[in-house]
Amino acid sequence: MFRQSVVRGLVLVLALSLAGCGGPPEDEIQAAQTAMTEARQAGADKYAPDAYGKAEETLAQANAEVEAQKGRFVLMRSYGRSKQLLRQAAADAGTAKTEAAAGRVQARGEAEATIAAARTALDAAIAAVAGAPAGKDSRGDLAIMKGDLEALKGTLSDAEAAQGSEDYATALERAQKVRQEAEAISADVANALRKTQRS
Repeated sequence: MFRQSVVRGLVLVLALSLAGCGGPPEDEIQAAQTAMTEARQAGADKYAPDAYGKAEETLAQANAEVEAQKGRFVLMRSYGRSKQLLRQAAADAGTAKTEAAAGRVQARGEAEATIAAARTALDAAIAAVAGAPAGKDSRGDLAIMKGDLEALKGTLSDAEAAQGSEDYATALERAQKVRQEAEAISADVANALRKTQRS
């Protein structure tokens, strides 16, 4: 009788221990994954890469800890650290999402300003080429410049389209290209005029 009571007690303790160990923290895993998805959808990988990278790193650590616990003997499993890391990953992802919103606003402003500067530079280059004297020696150069300016108009349109679709990195890159090349054309025209005036 005593022995049966002891066995029942041990079985009860074992059952409670197994129940206490439980499985992986599915709620925390889901919450961390959802937070990461929301951060990515907010553009955190583009506009807050440091914060997003930190969240990815913490989530990787959490997943590694979960897997490590799964590999342990059932009575030795403890998902406490896993839960802590998963909660931290979700918090880091939330931070990345917030920073991405601010980064997106900044990127939009930079792209808008650069597009405006590119448009001004392109207009100035078009005017410079149109006003350049078309001598026998310069006709070929002017024709090339006019072709380049037409291409830059297309690139500027691409930058504006990228801006409209909220691809601010592409908009910025293309607007910078237009500005630099248009300014180079204006400088070439000015240099040619100075040479003409000296001769």
